Amino acid sequence: MNLLIEVAILTWVIGHLLAACIGLSLGLIGGGGSVLALPILVYVMGISPKPTIAWSSIRSPSVSIVGSAY
Repeated sequence: MNLLIEVAILTWVIGHLLAACIGLSLGLIGGGGSVLALPILVYVMGISPKPTIAWSSIRSPSVSIVGSAY
């Protein structure tokens, strides 16, 4: 397999494992997801900061609204 593809797959796997750890910590402590997710999305997954911050700004309030309904 091409080395570039292997690195991309490894980055994807590591990013998703870290995302699962973030989900677990959010379930235990109840907050701070954006603070934990932004560095992983930017530095591990390689997504540029602007879309990451915009996504986080939309995701956090929407999750809070849905969570408050329960």
